[in-house]
Amino acid sequence: MSEMVGIPEVAKRLSLDGGTVRRFIARENETLKLTLLRGKGDKLLLSRSDADRLIAAYEARRGPIPEAEEGSPTDDRFGFFYIIQLVPEALPNRVKVGFADSVDRGLNEHRTAAPTAIVLKAWPCKRSWDYAAMASITREGCKLVLNEVFEGEVQGFIKRGDQFFTLMPTPNSERELSEHFPLYEKDEAN
Repeated sequence: MSEMVGIPEVAKRLSLDGGTVRRFIARENETLKLTLLRGKGDKLLLSRSDADRLIAAYEARRGPIPEAEEGSPTDDRFGFFYIIQLVPEALPNRVKVGFADSVDRGLNEHRTAAPTAIVLKAWPCKRSWDYAAMASITREGCKLVLNEVFEGEVQGFIKRGDQFFTLMPTPNSERELSEHFPLYEKDEAN
């Protein structure tokens, strides 16, 4: 039997989330003639050759996907939501909240204007959660300065961030698929 590849492995290679990969499979399945199988725990699996064809088809449309650096996803689907203290020595209650693919890169960008900026906290995050996270973290106990910069009690921002992200799933988690998922290979014996 050929090597089988799970959706998380394909998603990682393409720097996408599993849901986006499954939607791409649904769109391209007829053209690419993919065979999808159930693995342990009803995980969706592809043969290595089908996975390679799927990746090639995606890259043909979007261009080559660079290998992601460890711990810093390059795709806009995954990243980190952060709280950065911009000028801790002068304005300790002023923070920047936002999303970045890489916390280090985001911090370095802010350090061009605020050289003493520090990251107070960062959470793994889907890009699609950005506005909800910001709304939750800044819902009370703070005032808007401009854009994504707020003033307020720093521990309050962190506490509300912890509360929000405790409720959210792991950004790269996969949903369990129904036995009626239309792309499963049909078992001829049944």
